[in-house]
This record gives sequence, structure tokens and C-alpha cells, in this order.
Amino acid sequence: MSARPAGSTTAMIDSPPGVCRPHWFRAAVLTAVAYFAAGLLALDGFPLDGGLAGIWPAAGVAVAGVLIAGPLAALGVFAGDFLVELQAGFVPSSALALALGTVVESLVAWLLLTRVRPIDLHLARIRDVTRFIALGAVPAAVLCVASRLFVLAVIGQGGLPTADQSMGLLVGFLGHGLGVMIVAPVILTWYMRHAAPQHVFEFASLLLTAVVLNAGAFTATPIAPGSAPLYAIFAVVLWAALRFGPRETSTVMLVTSGFATWSASSGSGPFLVASQSDALFSLSQFLLVVAATALFLAAAVCERQRYLRRVAESEQAHRTLIEQMAEGVVTLDAHGRLNYVSERFCAILGQARSRLLGLPLTDVVVAGERAALCAALETCTAARDVTREVALQTGAGIPLRVSVAMRRLGDTPRRPAGIMAVVADITERRRAEELAQLHLQQLAHLGRVKSMDEMATAFAHEVAQPLTAITSYAQAAQRFLRAGRAADPALAEALEGAYNEARRASVIVQRIRGFVQDRAAQMVELPVESLIGEALHLSAPEAHQHAVDLHAGACPGDCSVRADLVQIQQVLLNLVRNAIEALAGSAVAQRCVSLNAYAREEGLIEFAVADNGPGIPAENLERIFDPFFTTKSEGAGIGLALCHSIVEAHGGRLWAESLAGSGAVFHFTLKAANHE
Repeated sequence: MSARPAGSTTAMIDSPPGVCRPHWFRAAVLTAVAYFAAGLLALDGFPLDGGLAGIWPAAGVAVAGVLIAGPLAALGVFAGDFLVELQAGFVPSSALALALGTVVESLVAWLLLTRVRPIDLHLARIRDVTRFIALGAVPAAVLCVASRLFVLAVIGQGGLPTADQSMGLLVGFLGHGLGVMIVAPVILTWYMRHAAPQHVFEFASLLLTAVVLNAGAFTATPIAPGSAPLYAIFAVVLWAALRFGPRETSTVMLVTSGFATWSASSGSGPFLVASQSDALFSLSQFLLVVAATALFLAAAVCERQRYLRRVAESEQAHRTLIEQMAEGVVTLDAHGRLNYVSERFCAILGQARSRLLGLPLTDVVVAGERAALCAALETCTAARDVTREVALQTGAGIPLRVSVAMRRLGDTPRRPAGIMAVVADITERRRAEELAQLHLQQLAHLGRVKSMDEMATAFAHEVAQPLTAITSYAQAAQRFLRAGRAADPALAEALEGAYNEARRASVIVQRIRGFVQDRAAQMVELPVESLIGEALHLSAPEAHQHAVDLHAGACPGDCSVRADLVQIQQVLLNLVRNAIEALAGSAVAQRCVSLNAYAREEGLIEFAVADNGPGIPAENLERIFDPFFTTKSEGAGIGLALCHSIVEAHGGRLWAESLAGSGAVFHFTLKAANHE
């Protein structure tokens, strides 16, 4: 099975890539042999009373064995420890009890480090080292002392320790824990990383330096514990931790502990004090500090390297993503200067990156729009996202229209807040929008001309009425003049009547001319009541022809919208005319079209044109705004599509409802002028 990555949160009890997990029987045999050899070495080199030693490397072998091979490796621990206890002079019953206690130690360590608080056996994280020491080394030492006391007190071989023997028991406790802290990491890390160190020559130099420094510190004439040669050991530990990792660092620690323990047991080096127990106790304190420091430092360096690697990978991924974007990306410092520009931004401006870095962003904006960009940057610095359209001055001297979306970057202890901006070239889009707007205006003009063409008969009748009245008033005036009655008040009345009818005809013609004129859109504030009234005036002649009653209602107050007068009149007139045409062939007794406006939430004004005709078939309801879709035999199918485009161009929405055989309602919304 393959090993989990170094950042895994579960125990690394599987084998790493390229390393096979050993069979349990082979693992048990190897563990037994290694445990027995390590135990004999400890008893021979630095023994204490009660089968203890100044350092017990066999404990590290036991913990490493079960973590690598699983709980069945404890069989090897049992066999090895049983033989070691016999070799230490214990009777078989006591040796059996002690061996069982050692098995419990190893199984407790396995349970805690693989099930309760799983660790990564690479020991490359601070939390893994903490758990390894707290749940591996400490419980093993505690259980070791407990099993020894149990054998001495219950089984009765030797009795409870005396006060003089308590120091030896304390040294044995520390030695057992140190055996786990020093030996187990070497086995685990070399097993988990099967390959040789990357820098073999440097590693060889590290080991040679460690041997030389340890030989000088621990084999020379007895020196004081605080002397310089002793602290020189930390230089090698730092070298291993900073340049390599837990594997090489634990190896240096193993070399150091070997020299230090041998010197303490042989009466040389800095730990020569009153008795051997005291010497080994001082040694244990030294090795405890050095081992913990080494393991934590190596793990911290590995975590930092992983963090830096993740940061570099993340930065590379973001840079790759940014460079592949169609938009340009820049970052600004706290003073608005460019400290990063993407290749796309350089291409948009047509300038080299080296010329752009360090320049204020406002320097590449045309002079007339720099103030607006400065205001946008100040707004963005106040922790708000801002988007502005500005014109950039390209290297070729041609202004380029762009959209700049800015976002404030977070503060850091070493860097004040900056700004990231995404720059999109919208020149072609603006040209396309302008062209589309021009096409819409042209199409709307054609639609209005067509509407007037269709309404020509009704308007001819509407204009004929004032013209007939003018003729009548003029003839009456002529008769008064021929009769010599110039001073007759009836003459003045006839002339005033002709004038009023002429004004009425002029208003009708002006409405028609204003409606069909072709001009650019002009967004102005328009009272809703005036819009509805004008639409009713234009549609009244056709409504009269078809015997349709028109009703209107506007939202209360002085509500108004910001829109183009002619285009919104065209929408209202088209919808009212469609309603009139729907009623023209209807058999309802009273034909009625209503035009109303309502104030809605979010600053919207809703217009509604309703009729009491036959309604819209369900199959046509979703298609009526499609271009060239029509249910009329002579229709072109552009009226409603044009209305839809005009309303959307004003930022509104147009939709229809059918009232199930009792008519239809067309709704559209526009933004209220006071919410612009």
C-alpha cells in the first residue's frame, strides 16, 4: 500500500511508495532480534539495578515495530524482552510478567498514535512530534516503571525499591522515554523515506562533523557540563534540521546519544558526577532537551518548507490563471502605483512591463478622466469594490475604452492595503452597443412610421374635423364681411373659432411629426401621468374607430421615470394598439382598454396595458416577443420584439399575462427618476 502524503491527518502505518510493508511474521522476527540486541547493548553499556539502563533503545525498537508493521509485531517485542529479562537475571515468571508489560507498552503506543491521535510517521509536523512524545514516549516510560514496580512488589523478586534505589528508578524512567524519542524516530523516518538523502556528500560531512564534535565533547578529559564543547553539539543539530529533515536530524541525535551515554557510563566527559546514577540522570536531562529540540526544530523547518512550497505553487497557479485571462490584471500599492502588471495588460496598453512598473495607474489614463479614477481609488481604499469605465492612453497614442474593476487587498503587518484591478478592453463592446443602439433607433423609427401608416385613416378623420370647422368659420366670416358687418361681434367669434380649430389641427400634426421623427435617444425625466396622457391622445382616434373605451390611471404623486420620450411613447402606443386590435374582432358588449402605472419596490414604476378581449393562447405566450412571430395575416412580427428591445435598453423588463379568456395584460417596468 502507498503512503499517505506528509500532510495527511491519519496515521502513516502503510508503507511509502517503493517500500513494501513487511509481513507480520517477518516483522515480528526482525523486531525480536533488534529488541534483544538493543537490550543487551543497554545492559552491557550502561546498566542499572532492576534490569534498567541509563537509556533503553529497545523501547524505541518496540514502538517503531508496532507502528510500522502493526500490532502483531508485539509478538516480537514479547520474545525479545523475555530473553532480555532472563539475561538480566530475572526468573522466568518475573521475566514473563515484565515482557507482558512491555507488550502492553507497545500496544498502548500503537493505539494512541494510530487510533486516538493518529500521526504521520514522517514526523515532519510539530503536532506529530508533540503527539509522538506525549502519547508514545511518556506512556511507555510510565508503563515501564509500573511493570517494574509490579514485579518487585507482587511477584516478589527483590522487593520494593529503597530510597537509594529511587534515583535509579527515575533514571530508568527517563532512559526508557529517551529510548523511544531517540531510536524510534530513526527507524520510522528511514523506513518511511526509503531513498538516500538528496545531498549525500553534505550528509556525510554532517555525520563526520557530528562524530568529531561528540568525540571532543564526550571522550576528552572530564569537563564542566556548561563548557563550550558540549554546546557545540547544538550546531550539528541545527545543521541537520535546517538543511535536511527529521530523518537526518534523528540520525545525528542517535550518534550524539551513543557518545554521551557511553561517556557517562565509562566515567568520562561532562557528566562525571558523584555516582553513576547521578551521571546518567544529568545525561538524561541533556539528551531530553537536545532530542526534543531537534525533533521540534526539524518538524518546524519541514512545515515552513511545505508552507513556502504551497505558497509558491498557489502563486504560480494564480499567475498562470491571470496570464491566461482575456482581461488585464494589475495590483497597486498604497500610493496607487503599479507593482504588478500582467502580460495581457501590457498588450492592452502596448507598452513593456518594465516601463509600467512603479507608475501611478492614473498616468496611463487620459487626462480628462484621471480625477474620476482617483475618486474611484479612494472609494476602493475604503474597503469597497468599485468599477469604473475610463480611457487609457496606449503606446500608439490611441485612447482605449476599458472597464476597471477594483478590489481592496487586505492589510498585512509588513504591507499596507493595496488594490487589485481587473482591466477589460470594452472598446469593441461599446462600439457594438452603439451600433446596436443605432440599429434599434432605426428599427424603432421604421416601426413608428409603419404605425402612423396603419393609423393614417383614423388620423385623417381626426385632422378632418378641425379642418371642416375652420372652413365653416372662414365662410361665416366672409359672409359677415360682404354684408358690411365688420363690427359685428359674431365676426370676431367666427375668427376665434377658426383660430382655435387651427391650433387643434396643429397639435395633432405636431404629435404625429414628433412621434415619427428620427433622432438620437435623449434620456430625460418624464412625468408618468404625461406619458400615459400622450399615449391616450395618440391612440384615441383608432380607439374611436373600433368603439373601444380607453381608461387611464397613473401612480399618485409626482412620480416620473428617466427615459426617452419618443421610444417609451412608441412602446405604450404599440401595446395599446395591439389591445385595440385584439378587441376589434371581439364580440364583447363593452370593449375596454386600460393603461395604468404603479409605484413598485426597489425604485421601479410598472406600466400595465390590459384589455377584456379573447386573451393570448397558451402556446403563443412565450413566443410573442420573438422577432417575426405574429398571429396576424398582414403583421410583420416586429412590434412586440421592438418594444421588448426598447424596454430592455432602458434597464426594464417586459412580460405578458393571459387572463384565461377574459383578456390579456402587458406589463413593463422602468426605473423611477429619483432612484437613478
